[in-house]
Amino acid sequence: MKQGRWVTESARDKEAEARQLAEKFLSNKACEGARVVRNWLNRDGSMSENVIFEKVQDARGEGPIRIDPIGKAPPRCEKPRDFFGLESRMAMNRVFRTYFEKVVLTPTELLHNRKEMQRIMDKDALVPSAVDKVATLQVKDTEMPAKQRREEIFAALDQIQAQARRADGFQLPKLGERFSDTLADVAGYRDETPEYLAMVVLSRELIGTRSWLGKLERLCKLAANEPNPQAVLLLDTVIADVLGANVAQEIMGWQRSLADAIIAMLDLADGKFDAAKSEAKDITEQLNALLAAGRLPGSQYVLIDRALKQLRSPQPLYTNEPGKEMEEYQKVLMRLLVPGGILAGEKAAEALTVRGARFVEQGGATGRRMAITNTVQALPDRAHGVMYLAELSKTDFAKDHLDDIREQLDTVFGARVIGELCRRSLSPKERMVSVTGAFKAAKNSALPDELKEKVAAHIDGVLERYIIDEKIIEKLDHPETHLRDRAVRLVKFCGAGVLPEGKALARARKRVVELLRQPNFDATLVDDIPDPARKAKALRDFHQLLVKAGFA
Repeated sequence: MKQGRWVTESARDKEAEARQLAEKFLSNKACEGARVVRNWLNRDGSMSENVIFEKVQDARGEGPIRIDPIGKAPPRCEKPRDFFGLESRMAMNRVFRTYFEKVVLTPTELLHNRKEMQRIMDKDALVPSAVDKVATLQVKDTEMPAKQRREEIFAALDQIQAQARRADGFQLPKLGERFSDTLADVAGYRDETPEYLAMVVLSRELIGTRSWLGKLERLCKLAANEPNPQAVLLLDTVIADVLGANVAQEIMGWQRSLADAIIAMLDLADGKFDAAKSEAKDITEQLNALLAAGRLPGSQYVLIDRALKQLRSPQPLYTNEPGKEMEEYQKVLMRLLVPGGILAGEKAAEALTVRGARFVEQGGATGRRMAITNTVQALPDRAHGVMYLAELSKTDFAKDHLDDIREQLDTVFGARVIGELCRRSLSPKERMVSVTGAFKAAKNSALPDELKEKVAAHIDGVLERYIIDEKIIEKLDHPETHLRDRAVRLVKFCGAGVLPEGKALARARKRVVELLRQPNFDATLVDDIPDPARKAKALRDFHQLLVKAGFA
């Protein structure tokens, strides 16, 4: 093994000689690993092979491995099981980045394998250094001593190691073609959950795969063939770990700029990435399909998080032409806008502001204030401005810049009609979705209650005026159409989520209630259907629609 990849070094006619040569290679501490592969020619002329010996080891002679910098405290894990969670594993991927890349290992594999846990414990004081760093960050601005937090973390790690030691003694089955079968096969072991033992089985196989793409290929194949949603979610934990490693370049291929790479990661998170650009097309196509179907929520979260980290980074968005920085920034900003909101909410708002601060000459508070103003002006309309400012209120920027956020929000009160809140080129439905997104963002923000209610009330008033001026309800409730068609359209409109809970939605609901109170409503609703069975079904379907729309 050289730099994480297997290459053919020599060939021998006898197995004993090949094994002897492999052991000789391994005696050199700079050797990363050795394997012996038996090749034989089949009768049809094809070649088959089988790995009959393999051993990997830490390559020596490159100096000690240190932990990687981590500036923000990960969420505090209170119980041993918490260390297996997504945020915890993402923190491990950051702090042990150099080590994991060297041994091609994921946090999930580490946590489920006794030997790998012991290896990292014995390696260059990595674990004590990481625990000390994390503990120090987690107790900052608290009364807890760092020593106490360190002891808590080490106590949890002792329990995780003990669990891995117990599992190491079990004769567990091999991994099959369906992960749900493995879950069923390990269900009979006492004192351990099937989920934990199934992950032990998975980790045992993946540890032998010494490339990120190799791991990803196996995992995607398992997930694609797996009908059990619970099993797919377990596979998602390891896929997310792999995507947190340095495999993005091979998946996404060459990208013209950092901005394009960020957009590509966001496209992949949505399952919309152009796999033709990938260096691993087949794997990327499978990954695309799984992400598009919403089967890998953890992996999607990791990809979006990585994209936003790149957006916050000091690297230029377009290295070759500095003059294109703002243009590239605008491209990323528009990609982060989704129907009715901003992708990743407060994290995206923070990343956009951090990047925006680099376009102004002043530093410190003045620069950040200008960055907030510039980001609002870069957005396509006032509705998205409200969404951005509402999300920014949940970040650390609000501590020093709440007055600046409040000042920028004042622009929303200048909008009297919906065309002054969102783009006029949008369809009526898109307009309502966009403005409703601004309403909900304001209501869910960390702004002072008085301000959030004032902003939401103004937006609701604009929506109500739009409903009246455009005669939206009258168009849905046209008197020349059958009562059933009118009622279904109105109820669907009320339950579509295009209006928030407020005056505009109340006006639409009022018309529905008026229809329901008509004499003999149920009979009139289905009076054009001759078949009694179809009449009963139509009534049931309509009442189910009422329940879904909140009229129960």
